[in-house]
Amino acid sequence: MRIFGVLIIAVSLLIVVLSAFFGWNLPIALKGLIDFASLICVLGPVLGGCLVAYGSDTYKGCGAIFKTTLSQEETAIAVDVYKLAGRISIGAGFMGVMFGVIAMLQAMGAGSSDSWDMGAFTHGIALALISTLYGLVCAFCLFLPLQYYFQHQLDKDS
Repeated sequence: MRIFGVLIIAVSLLIVVLSAFFGWNLPIALKGLIDFASLICVLGPVLGGCLVAYGSDTYKGCGAIFKTTLSQEETAIAVDVYKLAGRISIGAGFMGVMFGVIAMLQAMGAGSSDSWDMGAFTHGIALALISTLYGLVCAFCLFLPLQYYFQHQLDKDS
């Protein structure tokens, strides 16, 4: 599982690099609000990082959402998995910022100052902002509430 996690991280970052620097266009829906490269930039490292850290126990933590009753061990694993996922999603969002800023600066440096590629320039800014948004939304609107829910369940059982 850990090797599979590392592979997921590597493939997701490769997709982001191909999109940011080489203009590999991924499908875009809702005219800019959903950017698949940014989404992969955040969710790929989250999934891969949880698999690297917890291996097959990641499934116990993530599958805990769908179970009605949990053992204390499964609840503790779920708390740890969602805590890690929140931290990784914030970090992955800021990795997207770095990719976006580098792509933006690369577009500025291509040619003379009056022949900038504004499409590549604004794509870098969009990648940076949307990746940050996805990282923060995943961390604070998804993983943190799930972590607190399972922590509450763990405290209640103790």
